[in-house]
Amino acid sequence: AAAQTDARVNAALSNLSEEQMRVVELSFYREKAHGEIAELLQIPLGTVKSRLRLAMGKLRSLLKDMP
Repeated sequence: AAAQTDARVNAALSNLSEEQMRVVELSFYREKAHGEIAELLQIPLGTVKSRLRLAMGKLRSLLKDMP
């Protein structure tokens, strides 16, 4: 079951844009703060937050029927 869940999450992540995937990776996998992400990527803090919000909405939609 865990392998199937991992596969679904990875498939959903592959549907994100490169920019969205980068901020998700930095935020959730590398546990960087939004301000740190903005500095690392040299983009405004608001852009980081927007990309994360859009990415999470897309992931929520793609994984909505997952238990």
